[in-house]
Amino acid sequence: MSSFRSFVWDPMLLISQMVCIQSIFYMTVTFLLILYSFFGYDPVLSTIFSNQASRLMAMCQVAGSLVCAFALSVVVQRAKQCLDFACTLHFFHLLIVVAFNLSFPFQLSWWLLQILSCIVCTVGGEFLCMRAESQEIKLEGGPSKYDL
Repeated sequence: MSSFRSFVWDPMLLISQMVCIQSIFYMTVTFLLILYSFFGYDPVLSTIFSNQASRLMAMCQVAGSLVCAFALSVVVQRAKQCLDFACTLHFFHLLIVVAFNLSFPFQLSWWLLQILSCIVCTVGGEFLCMRAESQEIKLEGGPSKYDL
């Protein structure tokens, strides 16, 4: 049975996509912290992996989620998989935070930040993927008769 974009289990593709998304998330947050250091903040690694939410980390993490939403549309290219990748990204972030601090985060504001960040990443990624998926497929090399 053939279908459009049939799914083939490729673990190396999934792992490489997840590593790419995770790397983009942490590079964006790190870049924003370094950019913020020009205004007197001294960036440290514990800010990224803190189990307590701060205003600075909230802004950086939500911005990182927006960048990851764009990355999902480029790397994953499937609206159906955006929720899976966004939740996996934040699950791995939770594991790294627990391993870094040797304690589980119990602060409600930290959990709310993670939920907000996951929602932003998922909805943004799905929106961009659906926009790309709904573009007109051109069958000819020339311009479409519907182009103005």
